[in-house]
Amino acid sequence: MLEHIADFTAWPILTGILIGYVANRIMSGEGKGCCMNLIVGIVGSYVGTFISHLLNIELLGKGYLTNFVFCVVGSIAVLWLWKKLFD
Repeated sequence: MLEHIADFTAWPILTGILIGYVANRIMSGEGKGCCMNLIVGIVGSYVGTFISHLLNIELLGKGYLTNFVFCVVGSIAVLWLWKKLFD
């Protein structure tokens, strides 16, 4: 049972860091650190899912690459909004 809990918590953290890193590299050309990448990746994943619902695109069953692209797009939107509000 504990191995399922470890899989459940490790996968979103690893993908969140990767998504945040890719979005930070696209927006600013540099990484912001592991914690910032994780936060941007997780929040961006929710924003990307929201964007897909606005565009009426169902992500379930479309594959990992489609989900990854929408999560990166959502993370870029979060970083863009952050930059507009606080920089």
